[in-house]
Amino acid sequence: MNQHSPDLHFGIEVAGQRSRWWRVRSGARRPELFLERESVTQAHISLHESGQWHLKVDKKQRVLWNRPSEIAIGFTRALLIIQPGAVATITLPDTHDVKRISITEHAHPVHFNVFIEKPEINLSSWPGRTSMGTVLIGRIPLANDAGWCSVVAHQEPFTLAPQLGPKPTEEVVNQMREAAEDGSLYATLVSELADGTMAFVDGRVSTVSETK
Repeated sequence: MNQHSPDLHFGIEVAGQRSRWWRVRSGARRPELFLERESVTQAHISLHESGQWHLKVDKKQRVLWNRPSEIAIGFTRALLIIQPGAVATITLPDTHDVKRISITEHAHPVHFNVFIEKPEINLSSWPGRTSMGTVLIGRIPLANDAGWCSVVAHQEPFTLAPQLGPKPTEEVVNQMREAAEDGSLYATLVSELADGTMAFVDGRVSTVSETK
C-alpha cells in the first residue's frame, strides 16, 4: 500500500507569463484522485474509488457525476482541464515543480487529459500518442497498486456549451468584484462532454479596455 500522496502540477506559459497551475494528487490509502487549482483554496475535485465524483466549493457540493466508461481497454478519461493562452497572466516563476506547456497567445487551447490506467498498461506509451500529437506530462501511481494516473496534453479548438450553475454566495461575489478591480477576472467553468467526461475550462474575463 502506498503511504504517501504523489502528485503532479501542470499548466501553460506564454511569453514569460504563466497560468495558474492545477494539481492532481493520488490518495494515500485508496485508489482515488483529488484535484485543485492554484489559489482556489475552498474548491476541490474528488474522484472517489466508489465512482461517485464531485466538485465542492466552500464545502458545498456543486457538481456531481459518475465515473465515465473506459475509452479503451484499461483507460478511463477521468476529466479534462483546458487552458487558453489568455489565462497566462502571472509572471514566472513559482515555487512548485510545474510541468508547463509553452504556447503562443493565440494558439489553440491546451487540453490536459487526466487518465486512470489499469496496472497492466504499457508505461512506455499513453492514449493518443500516435494520433493526437500528444505530450505525456507525467504519471503518478494509485494506492494499493491499483494502477496509474497519467496527464496527457494536446492542443485543439474548444467551444464551451452554455451552462447553468448555482447562484454564487455573497462572499464569492465580493471576491469576483475584488478581482475585477485588478483588471481581470480569472474563473473556471464546468462543461459535460458527450462521452460523459467533465471539462474544467479556465478563462479570463477582461474588465478593462485592453490595447496591443
